[in-house]
Amino acid sequence: MEIFLAKLFGLYFIIMGVMMLLRRRSLIPAIRDFASNTGLRFIIAAIELVAGLALVLSYPTVSTSIPGIISLVGYMMVIESLIYMAMPAKFVQSFIRSFNKPVWYSAGGALAIVAGIYLAGTGFGYF
Repeated sequence: MEIFLAKLFGLYFIIMGVMMLLRRRSLIPAIRDFASNTGLRFIIAAIELVAGLALVLSYPTVSTSIPGIISLVGYMMVIESLIYMAMPAKFVQSFIRSFNKPVWYSAGGALAIVAGIYLAGTGFGYF
């Protein structure tokens, strides 16, 4: 199962990283709208919480191995979803606004591509 998840998350991170680099200017208004839409934020957070908990329960230990990285992704999903659901709307909007800048999309996109290459490369047996 961890090989499947390494392939899945690896390809997802590569695709999303490239999209973040290529479309960062158009993502800014979309994320700004997301930040101000409380209902949408709650629904996305609830789905993200279920997915994150599934990963954390399946892979509870964070490490540099593939299961550890999958676990880290799960913990990050749980934390993000709890912030979206539990924090006041003004705090969430301010938090998102502070990161909703082209430089963060560039850095995040590059990091996602590197992580994706590692995960996909390991999952598909290239490393």
